Amino acid sequence: MFSPATIALFSVLTIAASGFSVRTPPKNTVQDAHEQLNKLIRCWEPVDEKNPASGFTLSEPIYELCLYMPHKSNWEKFVVSGVDLDSDDYTNVLAFFDNPIPGYAMLNVCLQEAIQFYAAKYPSQPSIRCMCKREGCNLPKRFTTFLDFNKLPMPEIAI
Repeated sequence: MFSPATIALFSVLTIAASGFSVRTPPKNTVQDAHEQLNKLIRCWEPVDEKNPASGFTLSEPIYELCLYMPHKSNWEKFVVSGVDLDSDDYTNVLAFFDNPIPGYAMLNVCLQEAIQFYAAKYPSQPSIRCMCKREGCNLPKRFTTFLDFNKLPMPEIAI
């Protein structure tokens, strides 16, 4: 019915196809977040803070958190950097990322804050400050793009 050559070809194709089906699928967002929990990460930073048009670059892997702050009234504008943990008490923010739960990961912690720079009779200055704990997570794009980007595993970024 089938020639030996046909049977051999079918066997080779079956073995090859089965090899493809048992490969490990790419990691998902939760796996990616869990893998990066205990390592220092690279964050996007301006090339020249005085010249926003100079673009952005990834830092060395020296940070535990990255920062993304959208402008208070224009989400096309933003500030990105690594977080200097000595600049404030980040204990509570870091606690959101600690103790990973299987099947669950914290991607961003965004705080809406108000700061009183002047006397009480003047309005407070509200702001949003988001912190994330994955390499390159503070994507230097508009706020909604930053949020959408963080729904996915972080891409490998070659420098």
